[in-house]
Amino acid sequence: MSSHLLHLTRFLGRHGRLILIFALCLVLPLFLFTKIADDVYDKEPFRLEEPLMLAIHALRSPWQDHVAATFSILGSARGMAPLALLLAVLLYRVRHRLGYFTVLTLGGIATVNFLLKQFFDRPRPTLWTPFLPENDSSFPSGHSMFATALAATIVAALWPTRWRVLSIVLGVLYVLGMMWSRVYIGVHYPTDVAGGALFSVAWVFGLSRLVRAHHMLDPEKPAPSEERPGPLTSPGGS
Repeated sequence: MSSHLLHLTRFLGRHGRLILIFALCLVLPLFLFTKIADDVYDKEPFRLEEPLMLAIHALRSPWQDHVAATFSILGSARGMAPLALLLAVLLYRVRHRLGYFTVLTLGGIATVNFLLKQFFDRPRPTLWTPFLPENDSSFPSGHSMFATALAATIVAALWPTRWRVLSIVLGVLYVLGMMWSRVYIGVHYPTDVAGGALFSVAWVFGLSRLVRAHHMLDPEKPAPSEERPGPLTSPGGS
């Protein structure tokens, strides 16, 4: 018995951090997304959604309208498509595989969002008339999914550099702003934006681990001979 505990202790000591990261970035997001999706599919009501939406709407002001509209336009297909293309090109110039990784994460999440919307076909909220209406289904939020996938892709790319913490902070603020804007406008339920963000975290994390995108800019791991290191891989960037 004591030998088993000793082996378990050693195993956790060696791999505990990795297990925790997998739990927080893959297992937990997928579990929570599945729980939300199951209730949405069964058309189970979420008790706190409407009160929360009405509370946010009660604080409406002109300046918040402008901020929400900016987030929504930026997060739309016409806003995200050029941004995603630009990011893919920039990362491709730094490391070819990072460009492919970006296309996979962002192109993949757009496809998955389309399929999930068709499957769940959740009606949009009707608590008030949105000033930027939407016509397709509500769950999961495409704005939330794409914003989270974009932020997570950048975090994964910059993980071994000195920009890691800044990318996480800015990414979280950007995603929260996008989620708030969709609920504020009235085109999504809170579970729509939460579900979209949770799925994208798991999606990008899983792909990052699969292709080891989080190590591609590691200065201690030189790029393949056919790829020249970009400016982000300069010494001192770890």
